[in-house]
Amino acid sequence: MGTVSRAIWVTAILAVLAGVSYGNWAESFDGGELQLTTWQFFAFPQVTGTFTQPIKAGDDGNHYLAFDETTSVGDAGAAFGAGFGSEEKFKDVRVGAVVNVAGDASHRYQGFIARGSYFVDPDGSMTGVAPGVVANCYILHVNWEDGPANLRIDLEKVIMNQNIMRQNIEAVIPRLDNARSYYAELEVIGSGPVYVTGSLYEYQGGPLVARTPVMIDTNGNDPWEDPDEQDEVFTEGISGIFAQNENEEPVGFYVTFDDISSVSDGPAAAGPSPANGATGVSTDARLSWVEGQFAMGRQLWFGPAGDMQLVDPAPIGAAYDPGMLAPGMTYEWRVDQVGAASAVEGRTWQFTTGQHLIVEGFESYADTVALAETWIDNITMEGFIYTLLDTGTKYQGAKAMRLEYENQYDPFLTEATRTFAEAQDWTVGGLDMLTITFRGKNDNLEQQMYVRLEDAAGNDATIPHPLMYAVQSEPWRMWDIALADFTGVDVTAVKALTIGVGDGENSGQADGDLDMLYIDNIGLRAQPDAQ
Repeated sequence: MGTVSRAIWVTAILAVLAGVSYGNWAESFDGGELQLTTWQFFAFPQVTGTFTQPIKAGDDGNHYLAFDETTSVGDAGAAFGAGFGSEEKFKDVRVGAVVNVAGDASHRYQGFIARGSYFVDPDGSMTGVAPGVVANCYILHVNWEDGPANLRIDLEKVIMNQNIMRQNIEAVIPRLDNARSYYAELEVIGSGPVYVTGSLYEYQGGPLVARTPVMIDTNGNDPWEDPDEQDEVFTEGISGIFAQNENEEPVGFYVTFDDISSVSDGPAAAGPSPANGATGVSTDARLSWVEGQFAMGRQLWFGPAGDMQLVDPAPIGAAYDPGMLAPGMTYEWRVDQVGAASAVEGRTWQFTTGQHLIVEGFESYADTVALAETWIDNITMEGFIYTLLDTGTKYQGAKAMRLEYENQYDPFLTEATRTFAEAQDWTVGGLDMLTITFRGKNDNLEQQMYVRLEDAAGNDATIPHPLMYAVQSEPWRMWDIALADFTGVDVTAVKALTIGVGDGENSGQADGDLDMLYIDNIGLRAQPDAQ
């Protein structure tokens, strides 16, 4: 919107919003009149009174609303005019309407308001600028200021009528024949962060023409905000429409709207993790997303690109563990939210896994107790645990495993073993290398580190690290072991993985000395000449 001074925000100013309710409203202008009796129209500046809102009939007899300003802003005409269909507050909301890109008129905008609040400054004394409406809101512009050939849609966050954006979040319509009507939507979902999306369709329910990138709003300074802005997110508010022209020439504005609606059970799920388009995603990634408050359930579609399947049973909440994913694979997924009235079909998201298959990243364990129940040490002394979750020393992510060992005591070696619920095929996708990321401490005593695999038939093989002093490395190191080196083990049916330190002889550690080995990402990859 415009450029009212933002320095004059006083706590005495209250938005004129009625009580909280979360219904829906819609307006079609059928019969040449307003069906809703709750419409309110405002302008800024509101001086000349030449901003009007006539309802007109098209050639086919269909009626629509026109926003018409016939006075230039240079002659105290309105820079923008707004209409609010209801005082109902919405949290998660989709605001939509038919809009018309008309001719070659320049510097004309129209669009939608979501989670809005406003006050009316009747004489300009509160803002020190001019009388009229002053608003805070999220906005979608349908922007044809440079004619139909340059049609675009873009998003804004507005504080006291002022755009606080330093970065355009927009989508340019990729074609030229744009002098026609479209159906546009603004969707807002979530409360911290807030996800804001604008879309343009051929017609309501028709093919998508363009969609903006998602604007993610937090209480901090976001990359798209002016450098010093840390405005809190808008968590609820009213919905509306607006027209705008802040330039003296051409004079005023003339835009049209039809079939306007604001619905709380309309916005699609947002905030996908992994992010849409992400690459190099971990093969043990967990899916999560943000749903609207209206959602009573959900349907999840997931699978390799081009082959999504309905997940049955559906997830209980807004997260899903798909199990181990294939490396180097592109996946698609979609969340359809199920509300009281109907289901809202989600958008299709996509991500691609990295070439490594993660066997263990240690991120899923809540605490040491949980980790020790999966990675079991071989020390049977009651009350002692030698496999611990470590959040201070880690290679990647937030967590790693710390294997502590006191090999001056019987059995003179310490092991951590993970037994898989089902045998694992470690050759999927042509993988043939086991990779273990580890580090030790420079005051550790030199001892043998080793890895042992056991298959479903009970066959096992142990590979020692070639350097006895490896456990003294302070930097993180990658240890690559060819699966073929585990002689006699069926690596298409791996049942257990053991990481150990020691050789069964007294290590020579001092009495009470406790050495430590840290293990993070354990994965599989293909050797370069095998890819």
